[in-house]
Amino acid sequence: MTKNNVPAHGNQVPRSSIDARFQWNVQDIFSDLDAWKNTCAALKKSLTAFSKFKGQLHDCQTLKIALQEQVKLSIEISKLYAYARLQQDTDNGNQQFQALAGEAEALVAAFSNAVSFIEPEILTLSQEKLSELLTDADFKEYHFYLENLLRLSKHVLPREQEELLSLSQLATSGPAAIFRSLVSADMQFPLVKNNKGEELPVSEGNYLLNMTSSDRVLRSNSFKGLMNTYHKYRNTLANTLSSNCRVSHFYATAHKYNDTLEACLSEDNIPASLYEGLIATVHDNLQPLHDYMALKKDVLGLDELHAYDIYQPISEAGDSFACSFEEAKTKVAAALTPLGSDYQNALQECFANSWIDIYENKGKRSGAYSWGIYGVHPYVLLNYQPRYNSISTLAHEMGHALHSYLSNKNQTYLNSDYSIFCAEVASTTNEILLLEHTLTSATPEQKIYLLNQFLEAVRTTVYRQVQFAEFEKFIHNEINEGRSLQAEKLEAYWLDSNKRYYGAALTVDEELASEWSRIPHFYTPFYVYKYATGYSAATAFAASILGKEPQAIEKYLHFLSSGGSDYSLNLLKNAGVDLTTPQPVTVTLHKFAEKLQELKQLLGK
Repeated sequence: MTKNNVPAHGNQVPRSSIDARFQWNVQDIFSDLDAWKNTCAALKKSLTAFSKFKGQLHDCQTLKIALQEQVKLSIEISKLYAYARLQQDTDNGNQQFQALAGEAEALVAAFSNAVSFIEPEILTLSQEKLSELLTDADFKEYHFYLENLLRLSKHVLPREQEELLSLSQLATSGPAAIFRSLVSADMQFPLVKNNKGEELPVSEGNYLLNMTSSDRVLRSNSFKGLMNTYHKYRNTLANTLSSNCRVSHFYATAHKYNDTLEACLSEDNIPASLYEGLIATVHDNLQPLHDYMALKKDVLGLDELHAYDIYQPISEAGDSFACSFEEAKTKVAAALTPLGSDYQNALQECFANSWIDIYENKGKRSGAYSWGIYGVHPYVLLNYQPRYNSISTLAHEMGHALHSYLSNKNQTYLNSDYSIFCAEVASTTNEILLLEHTLTSATPEQKIYLLNQFLEAVRTTVYRQVQFAEFEKFIHNEINEGRSLQAEKLEAYWLDSNKRYYGAALTVDEELASEWSRIPHFYTPFYVYKYATGYSAATAFAASILGKEPQAIEKYLHFLSSGGSDYSLNLLKNAGVDLTTPQPVTVTLHKFAEKLQELKQLLGK
């Protein structure tokens, strides 16, 4: 054991040297490799046999049997894939794990192909027949699935046209692939100097790390080096983004949507008014962000605040929270006490039963995630380090894990999978509860660190993502109106956007004009707004829980247990968070303003 009782670990420590107590137990999925292989063999036969249902789904009994068989196969394939991928993620250099993952991916593709006829065939049924199924008790388990399918049916084309569009997807995937190749493989970033005159590399991989450095020379040079490199490719990147927007517009109009925004929101049944309202609410609450930028400029003692100064912490007290993983579990459990005994029992079940892979080792995937497996339990991957961020990551991932645990426990497989729109709510609620709990016993310097953590979370997850969302609205509207995206137009818009969002305290350098071109999210249209809505919902939940509002805990746990059994907005509204109104976002931004005032008082400002 080393300092703070943390076992020896790191990116050079072999997997074999990590104690089994700190590894997750994949034997809960399959007892051994032979059991996995036997299930694979049986599944392949079942996929071949599934074709017997093709062309027969007009008969209700056959349709029910086909849907039941599809669910059964889907559960099996999810276990097979998880067993392979979880092991690969713990050691990407292991050839056996790579082979297993490759075989599992082939099975997933075979499954998707085998069942691909079901939804198009269901949609060939008459509206009257589909409506009857929605009231048929024999199809109760499939009611929401069929209701959603019926809702989207007007955007489904005849089979031949859908097949043609499906065949076109590989050909139209070029813009996003070109962007990834250009940025990840072909773009060469320069060496940049730090305040000692040493030359250091800058890249997308270390850019954010450089931006949090106390070395302002390194921050400035990293910013200019990265942005100027993107600027050299400005016309190519503008054309790539424009092409990607045109592809999205093509598929949207082909499927009879008015525009790309409507098509993307339709997936979660989200009204355009929510998107517009989110932007408007943030615009109405930009002053606290302006004040935060002015405070950061003052605290850092800067004559001018530049974009490369925004990420610099105003406190280095994060390491003062250093503790062992056992202590981290205790801290997280204490912070989540307000969620009640049922939640605590589930949390302790996770802690006690090898559901978590804790420490870094050679070949292990970086970062953290939670992977819920229906009929088994969630798995959580960590790379724990003795600092506050790792404790917060544990709370975050346990939010995901227990969301999956409660959904899978209380819902059928078909209704258990919660949407991406809801995915970050439980994890962020846990983060906020941890922060509020930690603040109660923190030293003044630690409080400065924690409050700054909260402000940065809201800045990057709400303000910045809504800024991105507004930019997306602009670029897709340009395409919708028959215009193209020139680099000069995008640069001018981006600079104006940063002036509007960050206020007078920010000195807007001309290099910042290129920042739009490095954002990969723009190649997945109208996705980033979900970060802001998810964070706002979590803030609202945390406020009601800590405020001990009537039924707050019961409503929240019911939300966690509801999985994907209804549309996301309905699930949240039933739990007391109505995102069709400005209230949750307003609560979040008012909380930002309150925490900013607390920070000012601590700093004597």
